[in-house]
Amino acid sequence: MAENIPLQTKEERKKIFSIIGEINAIANELAEKSRLMFDGVRFLSDSELSHRLSVNKSTLANYWLKGLFGYYSLEGKILYAEHEIEAYLRQNYHPPYR
Repeated sequence: MAENIPLQTKEERKKIFSIIGEINAIANELAEKSRLMFDGVRFLSDSELSHRLSVNKSTLANYWLKGLFGYYSLEGKILYAEHEIEAYLRQNYHPPYR
């Protein structure tokens, strides 16, 4: 009744743990990128937005000083509504000329 169950080799176990490590790294990255929503609105910090747009924080400050998009200031922390930034980018999209 006892079946012969093949045992894993050392290399197979290493591969399994390597895959588990990769899955864990991806899960951590996704958790870090996701933001909790407040009343259905996602917010980005100035650091996150400057990184996504590849501009520095002072450039972002110039954008909102010019009134290009709004921001929220909470005790010195600047937050941007993700949907407002996306709408601004859509409005200012210029398709390639052919």
